[in-house]
Amino acid sequence: LSIRRQRQMCIRDRIKTIARPPIVARQDWGARAPDHTAKNETGFYSAQNPEGWREYNGDLRDLYRTVIVHHSVEYETDDPTTVREIQHLHVDDRGWADIAYHFIVGKSGQVFEGRALNVRGTHVEGYNTGSVGVVFLGNFEITTPTALQLQIGQQLIEWLALRLNLTHLAGHKDFNSDTVCPGATLTPYLAGFAAVAGLTLGTGGYVPPSD
Repeated sequence: LSIRRQRQMCIRDRIKTIARPPIVARQDWGARAPDHTAKNETGFYSAQNPEGWREYNGDLRDLYRTVIVHHSVEYETDDPTTVREIQHLHVDDRGWADIAYHFIVGKSGQVFEGRALNVRGTHVEGYNTGSVGVVFLGNFEITTPTALQLQIGQQLIEWLALRLNLTHLAGHKDFNSDTVCPGATLTPYLAGFAAVAGLTLGTGGYVPPSD
């Protein structure tokens, strides 16, 4: 085996020891139920309504390839308050049916459940179908992520890589060039997140699941 292949196998073996991080359930942070009358995500997905709420069928390992990292910009007094405020912003102001992301990584080292993994997110224009959205709370153009945030974020990404058989990790701006997300101080950590999880950094692994 090549040295690169041996390294990838060692990384994957180590990932197998990664436990699911503690995740605050939606009901425990006070999530609202999805609004299927939302103006920009109305009703349910179909060929006639491609922007509707899409629930995936089948094994999620066959649907997901890439995890996309974001920063929230928005931050309130604490993590749970911020998560609720982001959901309000996404539903009430942006017209989506629910919070855009699948997981939210708080400054306190808590992970919060966003959309269910079997539901398409609304976190990256043009590339939502088949990508996992993970947002770190904070504006990382002007602040830095906390040590706890980086630690639990790494664990979450490693667990997702194993759980979903992912191949790639990217920042939001890698797909949408009109944004600086996930921010100047979080972006340098993406290569490390990818390497430890055995993922390739970049957009090359994105393949939307077929209908």
